[in-house]
Amino acid sequence: MKTHVLLVSDQTLQNLIPALMERPQRIFLVVTTEMARRRADQRLRRQLRQLDAELTTCSDCPDADFARTQAFAHQVAEQVINAGADAEIVLNATGGTKLMSIAFVEAFRGIASRILYTDTAHRRIEYLPAAHDARAPAPTAMTDVLDVPGYLRAQGFQFRGAASDAADWQASAEARKAACKFLGKHIGDPQLQQFVGALNGLANKALERLPDRQAERLAAPVQSFSYAPRGRWAEAMAVLTQAGVADWTPGSEYLRFRDVEAAQFARGGWLEAYAYHVVRDVGVHDTRLGVTGVWDNEQAMANEFDVLACHLNQLLFIECKTLRLHDQNDNDIAYKLDSLGEDARGLFGRTWLLSAREPTDTLIARARRARIRLVPPAELQRLRELVREWRG
Repeated sequence: MKTHVLLVSDQTLQNLIPALMERPQRIFLVVTTEMARRRADQRLRRQLRQLDAELTTCSDCPDADFARTQAFAHQVAEQVINAGADAEIVLNATGGTKLMSIAFVEAFRGIASRILYTDTAHRRIEYLPAAHDARAPAPTAMTDVLDVPGYLRAQGFQFRGAASDAADWQASAEARKAACKFLGKHIGDPQLQQFVGALNGLANKALERLPDRQAERLAAPVQSFSYAPRGRWAEAMAVLTQAGVADWTPGSEYLRFRDVEAAQFARGGWLEAYAYHVVRDVGVHDTRLGVTGVWDNEQAMANEFDVLACHLNQLLFIECKTLRLHDQNDNDIAYKLDSLGEDARGLFGRTWLLSAREPTDTLIARARRARIRLVPPAELQRLRELVREWRG
C-alpha cells in the first residue's frame, strides 16, 4: 500500500500535486499547532478526499527545538511502519518549517522508499537520497493534475462557475472569434484604440443595469457615432457586423447592437474573449473565462476573474481593460489585481493586465511594483508568443 507522509503548510499545492500524481492509498498529515490554528490541514484534507485515501493526522508537531522535532519525526516514522510494514513509504519534505523538513528527512532515511521535494517553480519533482549511501534519483516532470477549479480550491477559493463553460457562450464566442482576433491584432494602431474607446462609450449607453440585480438589459440598441466611420474605423465596423455584434451600413454613423451580449462584447468583452481564444488555441491545459466564486473566509463576497488558465499546475490570471483610466482608478486596479491575484495564484502563478488603451505612467509604475505583467496595445498582437513562453 503506497503511503505518503506530508508536512502541512500554508502552501497546499506542494503537498497536493505529488499526491494527485501518485495517488497513494494512505496519507499521514503532520500538523503543527500553528497550521491547525490556520486550518491549513483542513484545506488540504478537502483536496485529498478526491483520492479516496485513508487519512491520518499527526497533531502537535513541534515547529521549534530540533531535539523535540526530531523525536516527533521518529514517532511518526514508527507509526507509519506499524500501519503497514509492506507499505511503499514516500516522504514529501517540501512543507513544514526548515527545521521540520530536516528532522523528518533524517528520521525517514532508510525507511522511506523515496523522499521528494516539489519544485513548483520548475514544474518538476526532485528527490533526495532515501538512504545515507544512496544516490538521488533523477527528477520527475510534473503532469497536469490540476484544472482551474482544482487550483482555486487548493488556494481556498470556492469555484462557482465560469461563463465560458456554457454551451451558448461557446457558440457565440466561436461566431465572434474572428472579430476578437482582428481587434487584438490591430489594436496597436492609435486609430483603432480611438475606435475602441468610442465603441465602448456607445455600448455603455445602450446598456442599463436592472434594479437590485447584476444583470443588464439592452435599453437603447440604436446608437450613433459623431460621424460615419471611415478608414480603420469602417474596417472594424465591417468585421463586427459580419460577426453579428451590430447592424451597420457603410457610410452611416448609426449602428444597432443585436442583443445584450453583443453590446457587452463591444464594451470590452472582446478583449477577454481574445485572451481566452489565444490561451486556449496555444494548447494550455485548462482555460476559463468569467470565473466566479467566493473565498472560504468571505462567504458573502463574490469575486470574478476575467480569464484564468492552468498549465502544469501553475495558474495564469489575466485581467483585461479597454478604457483609458485616470491615476486614481489605475491605483485601484493595480491594488485589486495584486491582492486578488496573489491569493489566487500562490507563489508561482502569474498575473497579467491586458490594456487596449495606452497605459498611464501611474499604471506602469504600480504594475511593476506589484509584479504584474502589463501588456499594452502594441504587445497584444504578440499575446500568443507571450502565452507560449509562460506555458513552456
